[in-house]
Amino acid sequence: MMQAAERIVAATLGGMLCVAASGGLRAAENPLTMTPLMAVTLDVGTKHIVSYFLSGDGFCMLTLMVADHAGGAERGAASRVQASISAGKSARFDTADGKSLRFACKPGAQAMSVLALDHLAANPDLE
Repeated sequence: MMQAAERIVAATLGGMLCVAASGGLRAAENPLTMTPLMAVTLDVGTKHIVSYFLSGDGFCMLTLMVADHAGGAERGAASRVQASISAGKSARFDTADGKSLRFACKPGAQAMSVLALDHLAANPDLE
């Protein structure tokens, strides 16, 4: 049952692989730097995300808790997404509403950066 829920979250986030810190992380700005076990709250389009990572064996083991962004204090049920990113590599998580986050595992896997991206696919035949 949990594996099916994780697949649904992955599909909802738009065929992912990486996630904008509340308080102003926006596309084309400098990336936010994270350290191991540093929790970061992210708002990307209609999604609210809390993320952190652990370092081990040349990998950043990233965890994202993803929920729908609600206007009030109460949010919907969250789903957990985990990704293991090699040091020096990055992964991008896309939402269905054209927003993306790129998480990069720094060399040595002792820090990660996260950068918000606007990623809209355009089809000139539909315009």
